[in-house]
Amino acid sequence: GGSASSAANHDFQSFMDTSKYNAYQISFSNVVGLAGNTFDFQFLDGSSVSGAGYWGAVNGFRSGDAVYNDAYENQAQGKLGTALYGTANKPGAYLFWIYNNPNSNTFGSSVYGHNWGHRNDFDDVIFTDYTIAFNNDNNTNGFRVHASGNDTTTFDFTIYGLTE
Repeated sequence: GGSASSAANHDFQSFMDTSKYNAYQISFSNVVGLAGNTFDFQFLDGSSVSGAGYWGAVNGFRSGDAVYNDAYENQAQGKLGTALYGTANKPGAYLFWIYNNPNSNTFGSSVYGHNWGHRNDFDDVIFTDYTIAFNNDNNTNGFRVHASGNDTTTFDFTIYGLTE
């Protein structure tokens, strides 16, 4: 764990070890700096970001009882939930799990999680569940999150390797 310094890209590399773990729990708390944008997600393969092949869905609710839905196919990145406005007095949060299947040639890595926070454009609280499937047989060893609007973001993070 630790704190991510202010940047648009945050790389978490070389922590995935399929000889020990196939699943990971990651939390981002006190997310500040998103200006109504999403965190895009990409798996890392060595030092380079893996290519297209992300499929996913985002489903959520606003505190005003509005429903939020989004789905995408074969994109260059996945989405960690919906866009948030992460400010010092209204930070966002993310909790997600990564499953890295070392025995699969298709959809070998996947993500499932939740995010919640404030949306200024709705003047509302929003929370979503999301899934990301990566249709690629690369041996992923980490991931990148990128603020889609190139916002410089900061947050606290914790990564846990889960054993059987």
